[in-house]
Amino acid sequence: MLITRLKVDYFGKFTGKEIELKSGINLLYGENEAGKSTLHTFIRGMLFGIERLRGRGAASKEDVYTKYLPWDYPGAYGGQMDIMVGDKAYRLIRSFHANDKSFKIIELRTGREVKLKEGHISELIPGLTEATYRNTISVEQLRAETDAELASGVRNHITNLSIAKSREVNVAKAIASLKEKKKALESTPYDAQLKSLAEKIKECEARENRIDELTLSLKDLEHKEKNLKISNERKKEDELIEQLPAILEKYRTYQELKNQYSQIDSQVVESENKLKEYQKNIEDYENKQEESIKSTKSKGLLFLGVSLVAIILGFYFTKSYIIGAIILAAALSIGGIMLLLSNKNKASLREYYLKYSMSFEHDKKHLHELIVRRKTLEDGCDELHDSIMLYIQRFISEEELTPGAIDRLQEAIRIIKTEAAREQNEINTKLEEYRFQIEKIRWELSQMEDNETELIKNKEQYEYIKQKQQENELERDAVNLALNTIHKLSVSIHDSFGLQLNEAVSRIIAAVTNNKYQDLKIDEKLNIKLGWNDNYIILDRLSAGTIDQVYFALRLTVADLLIGNEPMPIILDDSFALYDDNRISAALTKIAERNQVILFSCQKREKQILEDLGLEFNYIEI
Repeated sequence: MLITRLKVDYFGKFTGKEIELKSGINLLYGENEAGKSTLHTFIRGMLFGIERLRGRGAASKEDVYTKYLPWDYPGAYGGQMDIMVGDKAYRLIRSFHANDKSFKIIELRTGREVKLKEGHISELIPGLTEATYRNTISVEQLRAETDAELASGVRNHITNLSIAKSREVNVAKAIASLKEKKKALESTPYDAQLKSLAEKIKECEARENRIDELTLSLKDLEHKEKNLKISNERKKEDELIEQLPAILEKYRTYQELKNQYSQIDSQVVESENKLKEYQKNIEDYENKQEESIKSTKSKGLLFLGVSLVAIILGFYFTKSYIIGAIILAAALSIGGIMLLLSNKNKASLREYYLKYSMSFEHDKKHLHELIVRRKTLEDGCDELHDSIMLYIQRFISEEELTPGAIDRLQEAIRIIKTEAAREQNEINTKLEEYRFQIEKIRWELSQMEDNETELIKNKEQYEYIKQKQQENELERDAVNLALNTIHKLSVSIHDSFGLQLNEAVSRIIAAVTNNKYQDLKIDEKLNIKLGWNDNYIILDRLSAGTIDQVYFALRLTVADLLIGNEPMPIILDDSFALYDDNRISAALTKIAERNQVILFSCQKREKQILEDLGLEFNYIEI
């Protein structure tokens, strides 16, 4: 198998991350926290999926699902990986989300989906299981040792090859099936189940009594809660308190109207005085007009009398009509001059009258408008005054609407609100306590909804298990006999075929240790000893670096042994932390022979050593 492309849609810290991989060595460099382990886990997840842990496991470091669940788009938890198997290219597409989990394989040349019976990658690549992957081709950070699953897998594989000389006969699968069967049989100890069911039946009966008690308690609490809610309804006084801002706004409006009223009232008085002055001037004009008319009449009569007397006397003394005519003409001239002077005086008085009459009418109209405006303001002030005083007197005793009264009103309401808040807090606390107790009881009752059904089911199950108990004992004895037989056979066979495993591992360990260790022995449980000066040293007594090298060699050998038909990539996550430069050079030289190596590192020295060795590699910075 060759991994050619990673497309991390949403996984851990990565979103839309694409990486192209090649055959040979791929060195993926990144500093700590850059996401190397995230990509390593992503490859494993694309091959085998990621299961969400339950219970205590969900809060542990082993909960890989939660650790790499995207924060921004958890529903898009997934990605793609392109691989080559033989001469065919495939695309693996996975959604890891627990509520939308899916896995499909697309053959890229045809675009057809590859149907898997059980949905496991081992159906496409025989021998590739998660245990094999974890213990051979994938070396996680600071974790080089193998575990019991690998030992079992190698032992079973040796048995297969030794007995059948072929991988077609799957002894490992037979053993796994027997162990699974045994585990299933042993996981249902009927005596314990019967005892457990008897206890469950007893518990169900006790729960029935508990349900009755809880139901009565729930009714009592709901009744108390209802009564408290009724007493907690808002009172009329509370509603009035909420009107305080509006009353304060009314008071501000009242003061403004009052100020406007004072200004308008002053203008009314001023206008009235002005009209009185106009009225006096007009009356003076009318008096003068009347006197002028009387004077004119008197002067006319006097002039007429004087003229007649003058004519008579002139004629009497002169006896001449000419002198009389002259006297008449003179009298008429004097009369005309007097008339002209009288008319001019009348015109002047008329102009004076018209001027004051127009001003009088204009100011009279303006006075009317002012009076109407004053009345409107007075009515508005009275209405606001009555409304505000009515509100104030519901809280305090006041006779006049003054700023002091307003201040006392606000203080009285502040005291009322403080007390009301205290009482409300007490009520809320009590209500919260009732709600908590009610919800607690409801939750407890909800857990016992199926109690009666469970009671009937437990009784039926009790009878069924009694019948199955005898059958189980016979079947379990048969499985144990089969497992013991196969185990004895695999141990016997290891003595002959295990030599091949020892030789293969010895060749690799010799290469990676520069021939310091050449003889290595592995028993059927993968216990390891190294030859040194004609003695065999237990692996645990060697240095950490040497132990790391031995397990590394074992992984490479076992990977080929378990998945021999398809060359597999080796995936290393900072696996050379305990190696010195010489050991790294030897290890890199050895793995350069592999079909593909994916090496994650946070150090520059692997890149430098690869360049010094002249080995080709694909360098990628994360």
